[in-house]
Amino acid sequence: MTITGVYFDHKGETPGLGAEIKQRYFMDDFTGESFLDGDAFKGIDVAKGNNDPNNTDTSDNEVDALAGATITGDGVTAMLRKDIKMYVPYFQSLNQ
Repeated sequence: MTITGVYFDHKGETPGLGAEIKQRYFMDDFTGESFLDGDAFKGIDVAKGNNDPNNTDTSDNEVDALAGATITGDGVTAMLRKDIKMYVPYFQSLNQ
C-alpha cells in the first residue's frame, strides 16, 4: 500500500493553478507515501499548511498542497480516498 509513482492529468484545470497537478514536482511528492495508518486504510491528504513541505516524512499520509489550487487538491484527496479504497481487498489478497 505504498505509492511507487503517480500520474495526474486534467484538461479542465485553471492554467497556472490546478493545472500544476501535471507537474513532476507535485506528482513526485506522492512517491513513498502509504495509504495506511497502521493497518487501517487512510488515504493521502493533499494538505495546505502541511508541516512537511519537502515531503521527507512519508508516514504522515500527507503531501503539500499547491498554492491557489484548493479545489483541485481537495479533489485529488477525495479521489485517492474513494477510488483507491475500492482496491484495498485486492491489494491485501496479493500479500496472501
